[in-house]
Amino acid sequence: MKYGIQLYSLRQYLKTDEDYREVFKRCKKMGAETVQLSVTAGHPYNAELIKELVKESGLSVCSTHSPYSRIVNDLDNLALEHLSFGCNEIGIGMMPGEYRKNHYEKLDDFIVELNRAAERLKQYNISIAYHNHWFEWDDTEKGKVIERLIKDTSKDVHFIPDTFWIKFAGEEPIEFLKQVSGRVQTLHLKDYKKTLGLPVFRAVGKGILDFKEIIKTAEEIGVQNSVVELDLSPNPYKSLQFSLDYINKL
Repeated sequence: MKYGIQLYSLRQYLKTDEDYREVFKRCKKMGAETVQLSVTAGHPYNAELIKELVKESGLSVCSTHSPYSRIVNDLDNLALEHLSFGCNEIGIGMMPGEYRKNHYEKLDDFIVELNRAAERLKQYNISIAYHNHWFEWDDTEKGKVIERLIKDTSKDVHFIPDTFWIKFAGEEPIEFLKQVSGRVQTLHLKDYKKTLGLPVFRAVGKGILDFKEIIKTAEEIGVQNSVVELDLSPNPYKSLQFSLDYINKL
């Protein structure tokens, strides 16, 4: 399994193309083997630049968080861009708000779009993957959102589990990984801890999650890439370095 960094963590440093060059260099120096690109970074990535940086740095791009509008309306071009920099997974960072309105009354429409994308991407040998937060464990009349996403999507639809948000939802990351065995290529590693009764993001190894067992389970179910991530951190580089060092010690 390759270990790396979700670049959403470093979004404050990604304002220009030259920033991307510097961030790739620093990630490599920190010991990362791979990175995940995120559309929510301050300066959206340029596919031609990423292709160049992959060659320069030796880092692979394991996955992305791509604009949902492009997944629906421009999937072929998006797929070709991913192939240009060697990435075979298109990620959805969060379920669009339109499908969460009125207690998920349009969730079935989202599932249709996931299945449609998975089928169309087969010709490119690329997967579509959904990244969870906490609300996926909400109940609906037809069952929990996450249960419906797992049950009603094609097996070709992948998941990008997030250890913090799974725990935030009151569930256990290891148990969820087992539920989606064979459908996870990329895993988000971030720790969980409560401070003054409130859940906070922590660097891997600074919270309560058992990452030795999480990583063991991830390997058992076929996860190929694990990226460390901090949604919020006063010093992102320091937190990410601590996370990678902790994982290496494991």
